[in-house]
Parts: sequence; structure tokens; C-alpha cells
Amino acid sequence: MKKISILICSIILTFYCINMQAQKSCIKPFNYSINIELKDSTLLVNLNIKATKTETGQKDFLLFNRYIQIKEAILDNTPLKYTRSNDTLYFELSQKKEMTLSMQYEIPCSKLGYSKTVASYGDSIYAYPARFDTNQIFCERFNKWYPVLYDNFSDYHVTISVPKTHKVFGYYPKADFLDFARKDVYSFNCFDEDFPFLITQSNIFGQHKAIQHNSTNYEFYFLPRSKRLLAIVDKKPVYISDSKQIDSLLNVIINRSIGALDWYNANLWQQKIDTLSFVETGLLGLAINLRCFIIMDRGLMNMEVLDNYAVSHEIAHLWLGIHTEYLAKGRFFMGESINEYVNLLYYESWAGKEALENAIQDKINLKFGDAPYYTVTFEQVLNERNGNSQYDIIYNKGVAFIHEFRKMIGKEKLLKIIRETYSVPNHFITLKDFENNIKANGCWNEYLKLYDLKL
Repeated sequence: MKKISILICSIILTFYCINMQAQKSCIKPFNYSINIELKDSTLLVNLNIKATKTETGQKDFLLFNRYIQIKEAILDNTPLKYTRSNDTLYFELSQKKEMTLSMQYEIPCSKLGYSKTVASYGDSIYAYPARFDTNQIFCERFNKWYPVLYDNFSDYHVTISVPKTHKVFGYYPKADFLDFARKDVYSFNCFDEDFPFLITQSNIFGQHKAIQHNSTNYEFYFLPRSKRLLAIVDKKPVYISDSKQIDSLLNVIINRSIGALDWYNANLWQQKIDTLSFVETGLLGLAINLRCFIIMDRGLMNMEVLDNYAVSHEIAHLWLGIHTEYLAKGRFFMGESINEYVNLLYYESWAGKEALENAIQDKINLKFGDAPYYTVTFEQVLNERNGNSQYDIIYNKGVAFIHEFRKMIGKEKLLKIIRETYSVPNHFITLKDFENNIKANGCWNEYLKLYDLKL
């Protein structure tokens, strides 16, 4: 019996070692060197990729934006032979263990030279692969503006050179900054397959406010506006044009943003944020969090509801959402529904419980298409099988379900579960993580009741 046990243990240990070696060989990162230069209204990109073939074999394709025209591509000192289909670039692998791929291409960012228009909203044009406004260029995440292999973690070194009249905001903190006579060079080190950045002219901002609060530097860049949207009353916009009133609205955004970060530090967990920039733009709707900077839409940012709490939703993503696994069941529920509800908890902290209940009721009273929201089940929220209406479900019905869960278990228990779920370092959060912590805190039966609720 003892010999059999030893044999079984030896077999298990052998398979374990083989599995670990296979994992180690599969996750060896690519090394990227990406040099970007803004010249006139075009981004000039020089890219160099170094990779070691793994024992399990290297895939012979990269994901790359179909609309970017490659000017030059060299694989191991010979011209790259490739074919393209949709957003996939196929190429022939060399026999060498080490692979070096160099590419040169341009990303046009002018209204005369953009590669493909996706949509137009007012005076903003959404272009593929780069979004731009009159004086701002936004190289979006998920648009594959450089070739990647999504199942391989990579080390990226990115440099962006711009004229001295421009400023660069990057998804990661800048690793270095060089000030030359005619241009500035920003350097970034990152490890994600998507590196979004914003290039904007420095002189287009009407107001720039820098505030240091506790250990964080806040930078606010506001575009000049002759009037601002105050609120929607009886489905009609109400504008103000008095400069003092406009300054008052901007101060609301500043104070609430600073207050939100303090509240999240106190109620979630302490997080060191050196610098957080807020940049007003005309590139997209409402706001978006990009780790080191937050973009706010100039046309929508001053609606009453946004002044109240929507910018703090983006700040909450610094705690909840950056490391959410979007490929798992419950992906947007984990990334957005819970994030929005934590944002509403901050709203409750200064607006009061009645204001929170009214905000929740407004979400419940909405309709999904022509049907009331009570027809949308909790299972639908988790699976998100509703096409273009998914965002209404996530930001409204998903939030309403979490509010019901909070009523069952209490605010402090809910926050405890959220802290234990999201504060795990170097781990992408899934719905399973959330549910495991619900069980660990003795709230599983209450959680199951969400599936039977009709709101």
C-alpha cells in the first residue's frame, strides 16, 4: 500500500511539474517598444516586437486594426509576408527561436484624413481607430491600434513625442519626461494589451485648476463655454450663461470629486494616488475612467444628475472595475452595477437617504424597451443577453438589485463583501469571487432571493 501511495504521489508530482513548465513557457511576455510622434494631424508609429517562441509553439497571427495601412514591416531582417482578415494579421513564422518584428504605419487624426468614420454626434466625430475633436486626439482602448496577442502578457515601453504646444495623458503614470527645444517626450511602461492615451492642445482650456488635498494632486482642465447645461426640467434643457454660476458648477465637480476619493479611501480601502487629472473634452458621452485621468464630456457633464454623482462613478473605478474580468459571467454586473451602487452610497453620504431612495426609484421606474423593468430578471442582468440595451439594464436594473441586497444584509455587510472581493492584489475579479465572499459572510440565502425578486 505504501509503495502504491508513493507511486501515485510521484505521478501527480510529475504531471504538476510538466504543467508548471507548460504554463511558464506559455506566458513568457512579448517585449514591445512603441514610439509615437505627433506630426501635424497624424500619429507616426514605429513599433518593435521581440518574442521568444514557446515550447508549445508560437501562434502565427496578431490582432491588429484592419483599417491601419502598414507602410513597412520587417520580420527577422526580411520583409514580412502577411495576410489580413477583419482585425487579424496572419504571417509566416521564421525558424529562429527569437522573433523580431518591426513595423511602421500612420494613424490619421484629421477630419480630412481619418481612416473610417464610425459615428458623428453634434460637432464630434468618432473615427476608427482614433477619436478626435477639434484640438484633441484620443487613441481608444479596444481599437487595436498596435498588434497584440491577447492571451500573452507583454511588457510595453511607449514613448509619445508631441510639440511643446501639446500635452499627453496616458493610461499609466508617465515613467519619464524629456523637455527638448521643440518637443516634449513622454515615456510610459505598461503591461496591458490596450494602452489608451489622449493628446490635447494645452491652450484650448479656459480654466486649469491644480489642487493638492491630502497626498493627492488633482488637476482639472475645463474647456471654455459661453453657456453650461444646468439641468433637464420637463424634458427641456435649462442653460446658464452667467460666469459666476458656471464657476459655481465647476466648483461642485471639483469638490465632489475630491470628496469622493476621500469617501472611497475611508469606506473601501486606502489607496495611494499621486496625481489624478480631469480633462474636459467633446470626444464621448458623460465620462470615462482611464486609470490616471478621467475624461468628462463638455456637453453633458453639467447636467444636474452628473453634478450630483456621475463623475464619482468614474473615480470609483479606481477601486472597482480596473481589475474586473470581463470575459466571465456577470462581467458588467461586477464592473458597472456594483461600481455604480458604491457611487450611490457616496451620493447618499452627502445628499441623504431620501435622495438615494429617489434615485433608486427613478431607475426602477424606467422601461426596458416598451416593457417595465420588472420583466428584467437578475439572471438577465448577470448574463447581459439584451444587445444594445445592456447598459440600461446594468446601470439601472442591476443597481436596483444590489439595493435590495443591501436592504437584506445591511450597508456595512455589503461594503465588507465588496472590500473582500475587490481588494485582492494582482487578481482579476469574477462573479465567482463575489459569490464566494457572500457565502463566507453568511449571506448566501439572501443573495438567492435576488433571483426571485420582481422590482
